[in-house]
Amino acid sequence: MRKSVVFDTNVLISGYLWKGKPRQAIQIVKSGVFNLLYCTDSLNELVRILASKFGLTSGEIYRVVLDIQGSGKRVEVTSRETPIKEDSSDNLFVNLAMDGHARIIVSGDSHLLNLKEHKKIEIITVADFVKRYS
Repeated sequence: MRKSVVFDTNVLISGYLWKGKPRQAIQIVKSGVFNLLYCTDSLNELVRILASKFGLTSGEIYRVVLDIQGSGKRVEVTSRETPIKEDSSDNLFVNLAMDGHARIIVSGDSHLLNLKEHKKIEIITVADFVKRYS
């Protein structure tokens, strides 16, 4: 059975736009070891940032979203945990992991990384994920 993992938006953006460890992390997911969890809110945030900050066309964004949907699993997020006070938008990834039964969140965000763990969900860097699973 495949394990479930959550990548925050920055990891996904870095992985799709540039080479390096975030791209390696995406390749690990595509190898079939993991289900990449996503939800409507996480995809909406990704689409918004790819369009507004990086100027990707709708076609380019569509290809990224299709790729995520193809290697991932959609989760209906109902949890409302708020362990991160400094940036409440980061709680989306904690709740996504909880509702999707993931044991790992991969992030470059200091608010998430400072949490280290929440309810047996480990929060690690991209480098740690790649080192552990490649």
